[in-house]
Amino acid sequence: MGKKHSVFPVLCGAFLFSAISCNAALFTFEGLVTGLTTPFTDTVDGLSATFSGSASVCDAAGLFANLTGNVLIQGLCVGPQSGMLSITFSSDITNLSLAFANQAGPGTLTVTAFENATQVGTGILNSSVPPGRFNGEGLGGISGTFNRVTLVGSTVLALDNVDATAAGVPEPSAAAMILGGIALIGAMARRARR
Repeated sequence: MGKKHSVFPVLCGAFLFSAISCNAALFTFEGLVTGLTTPFTDTVDGLSATFSGSASVCDAAGLFANLTGNVLIQGLCVGPQSGMLSITFSSDITNLSLAFANQAGPGTLTVTAFENATQVGTGILNSSVPPGRFNGEGLGGISGTFNRVTLVGSTVLALDNVDATAAGVPEPSAAAMILGGIALIGAMARRARR
């Protein structure tokens, strides 16, 4: 009888962990109009990201090896653009990765993460020039819990494939199932003591 009941807490524990999900959203800029300038908001899989600073959505037109199609770039489609870019998310993020490029050679991208107004992390990403190209390209990211990042490049920047993982939050139906599972575990524990 003890073995029969010992399976239920394991099953309920697995259920509780599966009820909390993490949602990933990939912002590719492909569905946006070429020439769109910041600030703008894009929503993918229920997560909204507001891109601000000085940049515009442009067709990369073969400029890069790893950034393809539409990219968010400074100074290509619209006048002189440079400086810091920022992305503000509609909910907390636990991981952010992106492809980026620096103009005319290798460079760096400093990514600073904020939870509201409080700085919670920073990272410096390096780019290198792919064979046969002239712009530095890189891939990297930052982890933690945050809802905004600032991006500062050593030269003008291009961004593509911004992949954000939203923090897992139980949905109302999942929360009800969690409470039901806890009640079931409690009832089984009382029954086992009798």
